[in-house]
Amino acid sequence: MAKRVLDMLLWHPEKKIRNCTVTFIHRGIPGNLKRIDGSEIKSLEGGFMILEDETKIPCHRVIKIECDKDLLWEKHYKEG
Repeated sequence: MAKRVLDMLLWHPEKKIRNCTVTFIHRGIPGNLKRIDGSEIKSLEGGFMILEDETKIPCHRVIKIECDKDLLWEKHYKEG
């Protein structure tokens, strides 16, 4: 589902991914969560977000997508 929302943000004429933040599971950092600006997302390929630095993040790790301070999508995630 996160991939569908991200795809819509990348291609919708009235939505701007650069106004969004994406939170995803990133093991090994404090809290195991990382937030990135939507402007860092270059493309979606298969089940991955491809960032500007060519890092590949699996879309199933995305837990929250916010745009213009509105929550667009959230997956239940239990920290720990």
